[in-house]
Amino acid sequence: MLERGHWDQSMLGPPSVWPPCLRSTVDIMLPSMAQIVLFWGPDFVALYNAPYAPSIGQRHPKAFGRPARENWSELWDDLEPLLRQVLDKGETVAAKDRPFYIERHGYPETVYFDISYSPVRDENGTVCGVFCIVNETTDRVRGDRALQASEERLRAVISQSAAGIGQGSLNGDILHVNKRFCEIVGYDEQELLGKNIRDITYADDMPEQTRLYQRLAQTGESFDLEKRYVRKDGSLVWVNNTVSPLRDDSGRIRQVAVVSIDISERKKGQEVERQLASIIASSNDAILGIDLDMTITSWNASAERLYGYKADEIIGQSVLILVPADRIDEEPTLLNRVRAGSTVEPYETRRRHKDGHLVDVLLSVSPIYDSAGRIIGASKIAHDISAKKEADRLQAVLIGELHHRVKNVFATVMAIARQTLVKDAEASGAVTAFEARLSAMAHAHDLLAEGHWQSADLKAVVEQAIAPYPSERFDVSGDPVLLPQKVVASLSLALHELGTNAAKYGALSNATGRIAISWSFAKETGDLRLVWREMDGPEVLPPTRKGFGSRLVERLLAAELNGKSTIAYDPSGVICEIEATITSLP
Repeated sequence: MLERGHWDQSMLGPPSVWPPCLRSTVDIMLPSMAQIVLFWGPDFVALYNAPYAPSIGQRHPKAFGRPARENWSELWDDLEPLLRQVLDKGETVAAKDRPFYIERHGYPETVYFDISYSPVRDENGTVCGVFCIVNETTDRVRGDRALQASEERLRAVISQSAAGIGQGSLNGDILHVNKRFCEIVGYDEQELLGKNIRDITYADDMPEQTRLYQRLAQTGESFDLEKRYVRKDGSLVWVNNTVSPLRDDSGRIRQVAVVSIDISERKKGQEVERQLASIIASSNDAILGIDLDMTITSWNASAERLYGYKADEIIGQSVLILVPADRIDEEPTLLNRVRAGSTVEPYETRRRHKDGHLVDVLLSVSPIYDSAGRIIGASKIAHDISAKKEADRLQAVLIGELHHRVKNVFATVMAIARQTLVKDAEASGAVTAFEARLSAMAHAHDLLAEGHWQSADLKAVVEQAIAPYPSERFDVSGDPVLLPQKVVASLSLALHELGTNAAKYGALSNATGRIAISWSFAKETGDLRLVWREMDGPEVLPPTRKGFGSRLVERLLAAELNGKSTIAYDPSGVICEIEATITSLP
């Protein structure tokens, strides 16, 4: 039930005399949280709810229950046609951000409303009033217009600036960029719009950028950040970014402005200086600089340790003070290469210590450039290899001595075999075979000696085994493989036995026979497969018994190689297949 009070004082009289359609409409209007005003009858008497009152300012409450013309006089010429369209024609009028000129706070202003005016009918269908649901949008419209004006000003700055300037959302979406920004990152404007700043930012720089953007969104604090963009071609470009918030009229941060300055050249210079300083400070190698007159200009602590001179003793002296007399021509030659912009790759040489003794060094030389790109000197890095040289010398002596002693052992064994087994013809043949096998072992050890007793190349083992025979009778092919010491000796003996057998009975016993030796090697698993295949020799007959050579290939070799080996006596030629697993590569 409607209460009395100011309702009774309206031009419409107390609610008790209102028509049912008016009472029902007011009952709907009053509890609503929407802004609602009802204009009733031909005089458009205004009734409204509490949420609507602030929208008319100082005119509340005197406008309640009075004709609209009295309190909306300054906009009546604008408002009345809208109300008449509803009351007289029964139409509904709606609009978004509809402007109205009003003086609700004692001064003129243009305000904006979303409006929906609809007819209120009695029981006979006659339109008796206008039911108006409104929503003031003045703040939003003004904010949007202020933001638009700000954006227009920013676009003007962006288009004319020599710096790269962009505008983006708080989550990093790129909204506007100028030509210079496009040049910096290597994209066209249309390619950038729609991308996120993350899409063109180097991944390592993202955590710091994210942290600063979050702080800006929370506090409005601008920031400077040196970061890298990933250009369209994949290259990196260093920039200094100044990022500032863009606010609307209410002070809320809506977007950000980014000013990017390309600092790639400065960064390159800093990086070169940083790397050089780090190398000089931490290197165990002697590092010195000279100018084009061969005068020493810089000297690190390792140079002092290597050459014996302190920096204040040597800087300003000629670098020739370090060069032995028999190598005095080296420095001018090196400097000529440096003048041409060449880097001298590391090479072994000798230099003179302060006390006169010579030092073995591994020396490399590189040009030094000034800021204009001109060569002004050379950087020299010397690594002390004296200990390595001495170790190499001692190793060579030991290996030579070992090789000599092994040869003596083989010679002694051969002599014993001759003296022991030389009494009859059959024994003489055995001695010859034994000597041949021992010789094969000796040759295998020669190969190992060349590899410092650690390994030998499979192709070298094969070529050595077939060296006694015409090379044109062999086809040799296979992957490069280094064989451990144990495998070299066993395989050399096996190949010797196969060659001896071929010379007596197989492909090498006539003028047309040939032998193909091929192998394959899987680095991932260490699996080796070698095939000895004889062709175009005399017809092969299986042996009635297996001799030492066959047993060595099929049994001993398989055991030594951690694999298997088979000999097939095919009528067209002997085929030997050897499969091994190289479990310990050098």
